[in-house]
Amino acid sequence: MNKFKILLAASMILVGCTPNIKTYTNQYGEVYDYGDCCRFELPEKPIPKPNKPTLQTTLDRYIDEPNIFNAFKVQSASKPHQFQSQLRTEPYITKQLETTALLSYLLYEDGRIVVDQVSPSNRFGEQLSDSTPLPSRSVGKTLTSYLLGHAICEGVIDSLDSRIDDWPMASGTIYDGQRLIDLVNMRAGDQNFAYQNRVLVPEENPRGIRHVPLEQHFRYAKGNASDRRYYNYNDFAVNTVVNYISFKTGYRYKEFVTEFINKKIGNEHPLYILAVDGNKAPPSGTPDNGVHISNFSASRYDFLRIGRAMLDDWQNDTCEGKYLKEIYERRQRKDRPDPRHQRDLREHNWPNYLYNSYGGYFHTDLYKAPERKIMAMDGFGGQIMVIDFENGRIVLTNAIYNDFNWKRIVRDVMVNGKI
Repeated sequence: MNKFKILLAASMILVGCTPNIKTYTNQYGEVYDYGDCCRFELPEKPIPKPNKPTLQTTLDRYIDEPNIFNAFKVQSASKPHQFQSQLRTEPYITKQLETTALLSYLLYEDGRIVVDQVSPSNRFGEQLSDSTPLPSRSVGKTLTSYLLGHAICEGVIDSLDSRIDDWPMASGTIYDGQRLIDLVNMRAGDQNFAYQNRVLVPEENPRGIRHVPLEQHFRYAKGNASDRRYYNYNDFAVNTVVNYISFKTGYRYKEFVTEFINKKIGNEHPLYILAVDGNKAPPSGTPDNGVHISNFSASRYDFLRIGRAMLDDWQNDTCEGKYLKEIYERRQRKDRPDPRHQRDLREHNWPNYLYNSYGGYFHTDLYKAPERKIMAMDGFGGQIMVIDFENGRIVLTNAIYNDFNWKRIVRDVMVNGKI
């Protein structure tokens, strides 16, 4: 199979080129089965649109992910960060929660939560509580970047310009000797080996990045990176950074992450750091074969605590805040040359295409407010967190899949400051 066909197959899976639909019945009713490609999540744009039993069944799978992919559990902080609130109810958010797959909406402004609404009990509320672990998807990329910044601040890694030239697992691969800044900007010249959540294996179907340890993927990524470097959004690069941080901590990744989450984030509920299918992290200090991935599961308020910590670091100019400002300054345009990407970028037809640049695993340069220091995390299925570092505003959505009006309740709130 040539590279074009591999990329086409991968993109068909990702955007929801749905196979023949089968159905089955469970406690919720008739459920649509979208096939093996969608075993753990719905297609991005499923056909037909999922009914309520299908959404309820998918939500159960999401909530159960820590039991399937769990590398380790970060216990609650001894002193969780406590939010202040000055709440108002937004009728349009209420309507979205009643009629779409949106689970939770949080709006944080000027140091307090001002909108806090969840799916009602007759929709998905009976499956949810404030402690329910919800999936991060690509929001996990941004937490990885934040952890990298902390590793630099702690002296575990020298800088964003440090090269991956001391890690035996990466020796001889496309990432050997590469700068971290190129990996976190998704410009590592890896487009012949990875695309979105797939590793491109010659003469085989694209492989899901989170189903085998990184070491196995590295076997197919030998040789040099492409001399032509452009924006290539993929999970291969971020999971390389995850496992490089683990290596640099002396394979004490659990302790490193736990201390950071407890002290910096102040999590109220357990947060689950995920691993590849069926793999567990080995005992502390023991080398592994790259089982860690960037995905995590957390409660909706703990998602907001992550964004709040980033905002506080930026505004207080801490070491991690200086790191966030550096990755913002070193962002680069999304210059992927293929026509479809450029069309989507012009049409702004999906949340991550609202942003013209990318840096440090953040989407940047919101096209409707390019002068503002706004940085976004966009996770598959409607997991969205956007931070306006200048105006002190955070918008957070958690969802089963993205059928809600994200332009109105996320983009426009960032641009205009109101729903």
